[in-house]
Amino acid sequence: MFKRLLSALSGKKSDASDSPPVTEARPGGKEMITVYDVYGHELNITRNEWHDKMFLPSLKQNWNEPDELYRLIFSGLEDGFPADLQRAAQRLLEIDTMPERGHTMLGIVLLKNGQFDAAEATLRAGMEKVGETGTLLTNLAKVYAERGDEAQADETLWRAVQADPNQENGLMWWASIQRERDSEPAYLKALQSAAALPGSWCPQLWLARHHLEKEEFAAARALYEDVLQGGRYDRSALTMMSSDMGSSGQIPLMLELIAPAFDEHHHDPMAGLNLLRACQALGKVEEGEALLNRMYALGFPPIKQHLDQFAEVFDRMRAQAAHSTPLDEANLEIAHVSLTRPIWQYGLRDADWLFADKPDSAPGIAFFALTKITDGTGREDDLGRESRAIPLYLAEAAHYWSDYAASCNIPIMEGNGPVLSGTENDAQALFDIVPAGMKYIVTGEVGCTGEGKSARWTIALHLWDCGTRTEQESVRGSATEDELSALVLSLEERLLAHIGHKREQPLDAFYQRPTFEVMGAYLTELGQSFMLHLLASGHMPKSAMWGERSMLDWPLNIALHWSTADVPKLMYLSTLGKARGYQSDVLPEYKERSLELLRDAGKADSVASRVAPFVWALFGMTDELEKFIHNQPADADPAYVAWLKRIAE
Repeated sequence: MFKRLLSALSGKKSDASDSPPVTEARPGGKEMITVYDVYGHELNITRNEWHDKMFLPSLKQNWNEPDELYRLIFSGLEDGFPADLQRAAQRLLEIDTMPERGHTMLGIVLLKNGQFDAAEATLRAGMEKVGETGTLLTNLAKVYAERGDEAQADETLWRAVQADPNQENGLMWWASIQRERDSEPAYLKALQSAAALPGSWCPQLWLARHHLEKEEFAAARALYEDVLQGGRYDRSALTMMSSDMGSSGQIPLMLELIAPAFDEHHHDPMAGLNLLRACQALGKVEEGEALLNRMYALGFPPIKQHLDQFAEVFDRMRAQAAHSTPLDEANLEIAHVSLTRPIWQYGLRDADWLFADKPDSAPGIAFFALTKITDGTGREDDLGRESRAIPLYLAEAAHYWSDYAASCNIPIMEGNGPVLSGTENDAQALFDIVPAGMKYIVTGEVGCTGEGKSARWTIALHLWDCGTRTEQESVRGSATEDELSALVLSLEERLLAHIGHKREQPLDAFYQRPTFEVMGAYLTELGQSFMLHLLASGHMPKSAMWGERSMLDWPLNIALHWSTADVPKLMYLSTLGKARGYQSDVLPEYKERSLELLRDAGKADSVASRVAPFVWALFGMTDELEKFIHNQPADADPAYVAWLKRIAE
């Protein structure tokens, strides 16, 4: 009975009293283990690869660091490597300033390796130093259970509960034995006996779970309030409370009791995720976003994907609420935002040392936002995004692959954002607003029927000669959702061929035309970067923005996917600059990821690595910035030195 129950209860909580579950490897060590990189991305590697390339080297690297060595030994037990851990556990015992932890861990490792006598001797030696703690006694009871000595295990386990009724592994092992012997009433009596012990709180949580299962909500609430008022619970207690309340439908109670007590720096982050679910369920967007910001600030990779999902949910909820509020049309003011450089060159504090300029004598070509083909059925958001992203990209293409000085003009409502017009642009009126000397203007329409993979897009572009005020060429095409990227590249090629002045090499040597595979994500980023530019330049309030983290993550993900290209890295860094411009509250979350990107850029000799001082300035790394500026050589590029002074201001 003891060994069976011990096996069923193992691995409940991650503390020194646990005997972590051992996962059996598949033949050849092909079992996959999940790890997370600094960007929060989930990676799966084989068990053998983890063991040989990461785990064993980490043990060696942390041989003199007791806290990290303890964590690695515990991780090794969970991953099923007990045979590799005996020397490490012995080393931990030698250097650990916490005798209970060192003796407990060595005792568990010896037990897992079948060395029962040595395990018992180690645990008893620990008791001689620190006394009979609940942790040491629980693991001694495990030794007796493995030997088949149930009477001795039973007596030792009860002593463990008396020594520490909040040591969950021992408590629930003991309570489950009583249930196995004398059914549910004995189990409840065991928990009540433990709850009566001085300083107890863990038995109360299990009793509260019982009351919730029986829909005795007042009794459960009373137990929770008593535990919370006592303040002696551990970091995982709020996770159990919130999970049980959520499972029983007591979501308002969860927010009422758990939210005020939750401290993300001291409690299990799973409790925070449960509270976010409660905010979502009850429609409490402001409370949810406030907690979300606190959770993101932890920089804990394993929960980032969950936080991203909550961010999207809260953004949608906020956007729906905003859409339900009618605009005051009488006070709307339409303006045109004109961009004379690719959108991702904005936000870097005028990095003129990095980007080449066109001569003043260069002929001009102005692109205008596309208007909507009114007989389509596509989503307004999708149409609006493409109506801006496509001319932004075409202006970028003309900038880099022709001798024209290209600009892009997008209409906005001041204080609200971009406008998607259902009326074709009046080219004759546009001739009068473009600067003198403009050679061409480009207008167009975009439409879509259907949604998702069944959507069919139509794009038409019109090239107008400003001198004759006549249309010179019209190019158009249609495509499915999967073919849209190829259509945009085809329209670019046809348009550039017609205007002439083609360049064989891009204006900046580092520039690469986006490939078909990344074009869809690239267009999305251009549209999002424009929205952030509106925020940074004061055309929109922060309250009008939703999906901020998604917009900041997007170019970073492109940069990681298209790792050989420099432009996505610069896109990401300019996005951070725009975020600084509108005083983003979430910008600090991106420090470590940004520094990691710069390290990778330096290894690849990317031009983005020269923008490192800008990143240091964004994140308040003044020592690094000042040292870098001080060490500039006498013959440094004056434009670069002037830029360094700007970002240091």
